[in-house]
Order: sequence, then structure tokens, then C-alpha cells
Amino acid sequence: MSAKASGASPNGAANGEAKHRQHHDGSTGRAFTVEQKTAVIRVRKCAPTAFYDILGLEEVKTTCTDGEIKKAYRKLSLLTHPDKNGYDGADEAFKMVSRAFQILSDPDKKSKFDKFGGDPDNRFGGGSASTASPFSGFGRSGGAARAGGPMWEEEISPEEMFRQFFGGGGMGGGFGGPF
Repeated sequence: MSAKASGASPNGAANGEAKHRQHHDGSTGRAFTVEQKTAVIRVRKCAPTAFYDILGLEEVKTTCTDGEIKKAYRKLSLLTHPDKNGYDGADEAFKMVSRAFQILSDPDKKSKFDKFGGDPDNRFGGGSASTASPFSGFGRSGGAARAGGPMWEEEISPEEMFRQFFGGGGMGGGFGGPF
């Protein structure tokens, strides 16, 4: 095998000195229009879960129809598609546009998003109390759920969590206690 085929330096450089290779996504050098550039910049400025804003429907988000959502998606997907748009960041903008359409075109996901905010597919992305954080409320005194409400509502400090697991208070002294 030649030095060129193996990636080694042809002048006999020491092992460990590999050539740095750049990955090209194919859009480098591809032309783009001012409209494509503007669309990418606008979409990339939006929050990842601002789905109406991403599609440009923030003004009519309470009254927009499925047809308006599809029309906005078609227009933006053509403007941001990395095969058509060589502007830096077009691939990320296209992914954001596709994700927004995926959520807003599904009636169940759209209603969850409208009600709670956040990404309805993300376990921790919704705005409801039950999905806010997996560790919120871990330190509630008593350790049992109150009647009529979840037991995970308050935040706990790392010190409190350590104390609950490894010593002092409650259930027989924890892991580090006497047996």
C-alpha cells in the first residue's frame, strides 16, 4: 500500500501525524439567492420549538388552517433545502422547518403544543408540570404523594439528595447507615 493510499505522509513523517481531512456536505460553493439567505437567517434566529415562528405563521397561529401550514412549509422547504441553497446553515434551517411542519401538521401534536408549549415529542419539552423535570420535587418531606397531587413538584439540592440516600433521616439510615 502506498503512503498516499494509507494516509501516511509521503515524506516519512512520524506515526500519529495524519493529514487533516475536511468533510464537505456538498453545499459548499453552491450558489444561493438573497431570498434563500434571508430565509435561512430568519429561521435560524427562531427558538427550536417556536414552530409557528419558524414557518412564519406567528401572526395567525391561533387561526391558521392546515392549508396555510402546508403552504408555508412548501415555500420554506424550497428556500432552505440544502440541495438548492448553498448558504451556510441551510441544512439546519431545513431541519427546523421540517420539524415545525411535522408537529403542526399532526392534530394531536399540534394540540399538545398549543396547550403546553415545547416539543410534544420530547419527554421534558412540554410545559406541563408532569414533564418539566425528572428530578423536580425529589426532596419533598415525607417522601409520599399528597392526596390529589404528584409528589415531584419541588427542586432538590444535591446535598439534600446525598443526605437522603447516604445518611440521616427517614428510611433506616440509607445505604451508608448501620445494619
